[in-house]
Amino acid sequence: MDEKRAPVAGSGGNCASYRAQPTLSQEASGKAILKAPRVSVEPMDVKEFFKLSRNARLKWYCSKLCAYQDQLFESSRRNNVPAQLIAACVLNELADIKFQDVWQERLGAFKGSFGPAQMQVKTAVDFGHVDVPRQVLESNAEANEFKPEFTMPGAGYLSLPPSNAVLHSYVVERLKIMQVGIEAAAREIARLLSEMAKHKANSWQKQHAFNAPAPAVAPHPEIYFQKNSIRGLTDQERFEQLCELVIAAYNSPLIVIAMNPGKSVLCSGDSAASVYFDGRNHGFNGATIGADIFHEGLFVQRA
Repeated sequence: MDEKRAPVAGSGGNCASYRAQPTLSQEASGKAILKAPRVSVEPMDVKEFFKLSRNARLKWYCSKLCAYQDQLFESSRRNNVPAQLIAACVLNELADIKFQDVWQERLGAFKGSFGPAQMQVKTAVDFGHVDVPRQVLESNAEANEFKPEFTMPGAGYLSLPPSNAVLHSYVVERLKIMQVGIEAAAREIARLLSEMAKHKANSWQKQHAFNAPAPAVAPHPEIYFQKNSIRGLTDQERFEQLCELVIAAYNSPLIVIAMNPGKSVLCSGDSAASVYFDGRNHGFNGATIGADIFHEGLFVQRA
């Protein structure tokens, strides 16, 4: 298929019974207030998750993201990446939540991966995946300039706060909001696709026959799973390849430029090599989730 994909019959119907949650654009316009929960994720064992029936998995996908369809569509338009790919990426993260992921949010940590998109704070800060108000940046700069003063004999010095503590704390709280996590994931996906477009000759991209442009110049998001853009005979096969390609890189970004990234599980069935093992397994799991939601027509915007 070479034209922009037509909406799947019944697309969005699975989500019709879920109350739509406001989007980031509505928050920006003052029409909504988005608040972070204390803990945004729940433990989920990935092996147990894939033992569920396909219907049970579909219900779980809907319970997690149907209320946030509008944000998926908004982030898709803003970043020019497929909404279903954003959904598969976030769902893949939510399907593999360890107890330490839950407890670091409960304990108020601000280093590590947070929120439904399980994004590293450093990644979010370094690449601007979370919008930060000017007043937070100013407060962060002031905190970084803080110099401890000698208090009294024997009392020692006041301890220095960690560098960028104010900024990191703000980003953590924002990442725990589903809409922010969706947008952050979309921005990272767009960044990774841009890197892949620059490194098409590298092994990971070649294994998937990736031949699409960067999102900044792509005609529309569906280009990424159309004929001649990636390996596969059908849109669904190509979408599965896209999910494996991108979600592996979402978890192991250096796989994009690696000379020896290991073999694609979808293409070769090999996942035993230790190199980029975690990323490649995440990619395969994400492809399985992608196949589920693509076949069902979930998270496809009506015309």
